[in-house]
Amino acid sequence: MRALGILLLVAAVAGAGDWPFGPRSGMRGWDLYNFGLLGAKGSDADKAPPANTPPQGGRRSFNVDRSGGDDGPVRLRIEILYPEGPAQQAGLQKGDVIIGAGGKKFTKGSFAPFAKALLKAESTTGKLVLLVQKGGQGKARKVEVTLPVSKVGKDAAKPTKGKGRRALWEASLAWLAQRQDADGGFKQTLSGKNGAVVQTAMAGLAWLGGGSDLEHGPYKDNLMGAAEWLAANVTQLGDGKAGERGTKASWSQSNWGYAHAAIFLGELNARTPSRAVLQTLHYCARRLVETQEASGGWAHGPGGPNALGYVELNIVTGLALGGLGLAQQSGYEVPKETIERAEAYLIESGSGDGGIAYSAKPGQRGQGNIGRTAGTWLGYLALGRGKKPLGKKMGSWVNRNADKVLGGHASLMQHIRLAGVAAHVHGRAAAKKYWSTCERDLVLARAPDGSFQPRPWAETIGMGSNTDVSFGEVWTTAAWTLVLVSQPEKGGPVGFPAWSAKPPK
Repeated sequence: MRALGILLLVAAVAGAGDWPFGPRSGMRGWDLYNFGLLGAKGSDADKAPPANTPPQGGRRSFNVDRSGGDDGPVRLRIEILYPEGPAQQAGLQKGDVIIGAGGKKFTKGSFAPFAKALLKAESTTGKLVLLVQKGGQGKARKVEVTLPVSKVGKDAAKPTKGKGRRALWEASLAWLAQRQDADGGFKQTLSGKNGAVVQTAMAGLAWLGGGSDLEHGPYKDNLMGAAEWLAANVTQLGDGKAGERGTKASWSQSNWGYAHAAIFLGELNARTPSRAVLQTLHYCARRLVETQEASGGWAHGPGGPNALGYVELNIVTGLALGGLGLAQQSGYEVPKETIERAEAYLIESGSGDGGIAYSAKPGQRGQGNIGRTAGTWLGYLALGRGKKPLGKKMGSWVNRNADKVLGGHASLMQHIRLAGVAAHVHGRAAAKKYWSTCERDLVLARAPDGSFQPRPWAETIGMGSNTDVSFGEVWTTAAWTLVLVSQPEKGGPVGFPAWSAKPPK
């Protein structure tokens, strides 16, 4: 009998050991839909299960169909389970197909009704009724899952406001603290050292936004560790010059590291001035000035065209301007010509309505995007240029398009993060518009441990890989947390007064 019990236990946890991204091949994992506090992830049951194939390298062509909206598959096949989570404890297994939640079948999409059912269960009795085809076959039957009832009760039904929002960001800040290494940094994922710098800076920003600094708050030691780790590592990013790795392409990603580190360190120094922090901040600013391309834009890093043949991209340009703006607030003198060249490049890239396009290259200019525009607008605010003509146009564009996060490129979380921070900086109307699209994704992104998880979207489905999966849980968790803490509240988050150039009230 004991042997039989062990076999049953092994069977029950099948699919659980692969959390959160399935069996990896290199830095590539499964691109799966997250089912919120249910503690499970899955794929579209009307398509083939995910295959653990090695990542493709070099230039790729892919088809991205954005015409069908983004409402979610109506049949969700479970692929992995959170160990001992609500789904596993209810007896759900890999291969089961969820076709409804809250006792109702999915019809025009699963995202909105699934999120609504999860919120209702968490804010009331904790009981969630799913419609499940066992093994993906036959007639669906009802399966009752018990979710943890929120400590804030009925307020959990409003996860973007008040106590409901606070419960989310408090849990995610604690999760980030648990994942921080003893040396103050975070493990390298995509882009090696650069990726670790970016994630350390983003976690630091999250703790800052939640109200801690170097002298106060539950995460003051975490912030000190992050600042010290960046001081020791940001000088090691390298330039990735052409010829490295045996190719003529530039493999540098250093501008991502310099920009994110400068934004975090600038915000940190504005709260609790520190000579050591200031020294690292100014180093990052100098490197950003030095790595600006002759065109006025910024690339992933210096060294010429990358493996895909391009140089500048304005998602980095906006972040670089944000880093320079925060360094300027600390006393660093940003060369006038640096800003003038950047603005000329941005104007050349745009279509005149304030939207910031991918670059100034033919075929890439004139197409505004919320992530690029939001990040660049925040950079303009930090530089004190928000009332300049381009700054005003970008601000207006952000207000009109705060809900257009799914029209982005590459990393969905990049656009969710920058659009969310900018929308809350802009004001209540823009924030409301943003959450009209993103609230369901916030709910579904949650995991039982307090983290947030990435998901497939039009572009990753077309490409067959997801950058957010490669970056990992810290990236996505920090990104959602930055959005949640970006709106200052009395006795709550303090937001980002330096990045947004809005002193706290």
